[in-house]
Amino acid sequence: MKQFIWTVIVCLIGMDLFAINPCRIGKKPFNAGERIEYQLYYNLGFIWINAGDARFQVQESYWRGLPVYKLSATGKTHKSFDSFFHVRDTLTSVVDRQHLLPYQAIKSAHENKWHGKDVFEFESIPSGWKITTRLFRREAWSPDSISYTERCGFDILTSIYRLRSIPDKELFVEGKRMELPLRLDDDEYTIYLTYKGRERIKLHGGDTHKAHAFELTLIEGTVFKRGDVMKMWISDDAYKVPLLIESPIRVGKVKAIFRSRTT
Repeated sequence: MKQFIWTVIVCLIGMDLFAINPCRIGKKPFNAGERIEYQLYYNLGFIWINAGDARFQVQESYWRGLPVYKLSATGKTHKSFDSFFHVRDTLTSVVDRQHLLPYQAIKSAHENKWHGKDVFEFESIPSGWKITTRLFRREAWSPDSISYTERCGFDILTSIYRLRSIPDKELFVEGKRMELPLRLDDDEYTIYLTYKGRERIKLHGGDTHKAHAFELTLIEGTVFKRGDVMKMWISDDAYKVPLLIESPIRVGKVKAIFRSRTT
């Protein structure tokens, strides 16, 4: 069950859809200062265990003299859940403000006794992207790894905000199955997303919302088992905020439930 809470939640929220129209985004539904919070639950039948929380933030900053957004996300389990599974994770991405293309992305993970850090540097080149990757594993840094891609398969956190900025007419096509690139660890992986249509959902302990429903199928070679199907609902409004994310695990489900959005 290693990394199941935070990896599942962030991978689901952070899907990248640029197999549809590479690298193009529309109007951004957020500004600097936005903060979105989630409650994380372990769900077994009628039993709900409050496992932790997650927070996503957008701040204005500068990168080598250029105006950027600094995107950040933190995930942690509550002390009452730590004896079962302990998570203290942080992700940060630096992206240009106009196109949300990344310069750098860092993931720092502390999950039970496992600790690791991933650092990505993105450089635009005529044929696509050059990515420099450094991984911290087993108390040591790996040598720099250089890879190239023609696809906009960026880090998870950058993909979160680019997903929300895709034009509706490209994102909400009922029944359409899309091939999606996503960069995880030391490679680029392909996953599949299907738009299921509009639904009304009631959040656990909260209100009823209009939402767009998606199913995500992960293929062999990712951090998930082959054939797993996960679900996500995003708000049917101008902000496109992920409201509910759920994933099956060996026993029960893990869920992330929207709690608040402030600007």
